[in-house]
Amino acid sequence: MRKFKLLVFLMLFAVIIFSSSSCKKEGPATFTLVMKAKYGNQSFALNATNTDATGRYISMTSLTFYLSHINLIKTNGTTVTLSDLAIFDFTDSSTLSVSVNNVEGDFSGISFSCGVDSNQNKTNANEAVFPSPFSGLWGMYWDMNSGYRYEVMEGKWAATDSFNMPNYLVYHIGNNINYRQTKLNKNFSVCCKTPGTLTLYLDVQQIFSNSITGESINIVTQPETSSGVGDNPVIASTFADNFSNAFTF
Repeated sequence: MRKFKLLVFLMLFAVIIFSSSSCKKEGPATFTLVMKAKYGNQSFALNATNTDATGRYISMTSLTFYLSHINLIKTNGTTVTLSDLAIFDFTDSSTLSVSVNNVEGDFSGISFSCGVDSNQNKTNANEAVFPSPFSGLWGMYWDMNSGYRYEVMEGKWAATDSFNMPNYLVYHIGNNINYRQTKLNKNFSVCCKTPGTLTLYLDVQQIFSNSITGESINIVTQPETSSGVGDNPVIASTFADNFSNAFTF
């Protein structure tokens, strides 16, 4: 009888210890969104060389953009704000992630906008203190258009020689008309005080030829735009469409 009581006691003690341990693990955690880039099935890095579908050589020297209203979407439809505005500058690795504390739950995806919204676009860049994404020191404020560049991508290309690329690519996308919204589905959970991480990829190849929009930018005949009325705004619109559909997990 004593052995039976001892066994029951030990079992109850084990249950209490397990329950106590489980409770300690419950609770919110930090969530981090990490930004990376690729070029189709190729890796991507600034000043490295990629090849497009026709065998031409492309090298990007700068890639900077804004994502605004980045929200994590819960399975019940509610959202958790990750950031109202974030700047991603591929020359500065410290900008390639965004974190938020006290996240917990089951999620079905994320939503965000490419660029700054019409109200954010009225912010005075000279009054914003660096490293605020609004600061003019990022080089994204557009004095001539009284607003921000949403995406800046510059580089060069050549048809046959990967070491000598005389042809330049310059895409500066701005203006409220080129603001785009995006939603991506992805099931993930954050719980038990364990930091959560999700990596978001920008496929640069999809900016030039997008499988979702069906739109393309010809680097030979459309090598540049500054989004202005006299600067072929069609390229800017195509860039904005393709860019907002170039993100994957």
